[in-house]
Amino acid sequence: MYDVFCTTWESEVAALPNQNLAQHVLRIQHIAQERRFAGRFPDHQRYVVMEGDQPAGRLYVDETGPVLQVIDLTLMPKFRDRGIGTRIFGDLFAHAEHHGLNVRLRVERRNERATMLYTALGFELVSMDDLDNFFEWVPSTALTKEDQAGLVKEDPSLLTKEDAAARVHDGSRA
Repeated sequence: MYDVFCTTWESEVAALPNQNLAQHVLRIQHIAQERRFAGRFPDHQRYVVMEGDQPAGRLYVDETGPVLQVIDLTLMPKFRDRGIGTRIFGDLFAHAEHHGLNVRLRVERRNERATMLYTALGFELVSMDDLDNFFEWVPSTALTKEDQAGLVKEDPSLLTKEDAAARVHDGSRA
């Protein structure tokens, strides 16, 4: 999961003159993020996104009350623009529809690619702050089942539940 996290900071880290220091800062940031997620969402589920037999990214979700919160979805750069995120959301929407859940997420305002995807998938912008946009998908106002069927290609191997031992190995305890 650390490798996936690092891909979200590639441009910022590349600009730093001392790459050893940059790696140290990334490790600290990763641990802090994992602890923040665990503090806010103690029962969240962590999945490794798979494309074939290759790890392609990570998905963290929390299902509390009437909400399925997408905490984090990050794909490694070489797996982006392949429809993987759309397929994952198709599966999440089917689950949410079946259980009567709204799907919520936040995205950094600077992440235009993700914002365009979420809008295309039927998410509505519900609020924003200085850094983030907050979106919600409500089953009754989102994509029709026919639209969703076009998005979802049943692929039970797309997500693999993360092994807790892997978390110890990557330095996080979340």
